[in-house]
Amino acid sequence: MEEQEQTIDLRDLFKVLKEHLLVIIAVTLACGIAGFALSYFVVEKKYVSEALLYVENSANKSEDSAININDINAAQKLVNTCQILFTSDLMLNQLSEELSDLDYKAKEYKEMITVSSVNNTEVLEVSVETNSPEKSKLIADKVVELSINEYHRVIKNGSIEVVSGAILPETHTFPSNTIFTAVGLLIGFFVTYFIFLLIELFDTKVKPEDDIAKIYDIPVFAEIADFLTADKSGSKYKYSDYNSYGGYDSKAKSEKSSGKKKNKRNKEDEEDFDLDFEEEF
Repeated sequence: MEEQEQTIDLRDLFKVLKEHLLVIIAVTLACGIAGFALSYFVVEKKYVSEALLYVENSANKSEDSAININDINAAQKLVNTCQILFTSDLMLNQLSEELSDLDYKAKEYKEMITVSSVNNTEVLEVSVETNSPEKSKLIADKVVELSINEYHRVIKNGSIEVVSGAILPETHTFPSNTIFTAVGLLIGFFVTYFIFLLIELFDTKVKPEDDIAKIYDIPVFAEIADFLTADKSGSKYKYSDYNSYGGYDSKAKSEKSSGKKKNKRNKEDEEDFDLDFEEEF
C-alpha cells in the first residue's frame, strides 16, 4: 500500500499564523526583550582601540623624488613581514614584561591584538580589543612603540611612521544591542511558528470538510452535527446538557419528574374513586 504524501500549501501556512498570531507575537516580543537584556546586562562588553602605521621601503625620500612602483611593491611585502613580527612570541613576551601591572600573559595578548594591512596598502592597522577602554588604549600605544623598535631591530631598511595613534574608545564594539534584539525576535518568531506548524502537520484529526475532500478526493454533500461538541459551533445545547445515553439531562429530568407526579396523581385519583365506589354500594 502506497503511503499518502502529506502536503501543505500557502493557505495552510497563513492559517496557522492567523490562528496562533497572539501567542506568536507574545513569544516573539519576549525573546526580543530577552536578547536585549542578555546583551545589556550579561554579555561582557568589548572595547577596541586602533592605531595606524605607515611602512616605507626607502628611508631617504626627498620631496622631488618620483614615486617608484618597485618601492610600493616592496613596502607592501614589508607590511606582510611586519604582521608576523609584531605578533611574534618575542614581542608579546616583551609586551607582557612592559605592562606587568595588567597581569596578562603573552598568549592572552595574542588573542587581543590584531595587526593587518589596510586594503592591501603600505598602511598597517594595529587593533587591540579588551573589556576596558583604558586598557585597550594603553596596550595599543605600547604595541605601536614596541613595533617601531622591532622594525628597526630586525628589518634595518626603510622606515615606519605613526599615521594616527590609538584613541580611547567611547563605546563598546561588542555586543550589539540591536543585533542581539533582532536575533531574539527572529528566533522567537520562527521557533514558535515552527512548533505550531508541526502540531498542525502531525494532527490526524479531520476538522473541516475540506480535509475529507483532500484525503479522499471526493466532494462533501452534507454534514451530520455532533451534539457532544455542538456548543463550539453555536448550538443552544451543550455537552453538560446530555447524559451518557445522548439524552438531554434537564429535559429528561423534568419529564421524569413530571411523569412521577402524574403517576402519583393518577394513583391517588384511582384510590379516591375506589373509596367512593365502595361507599355507594
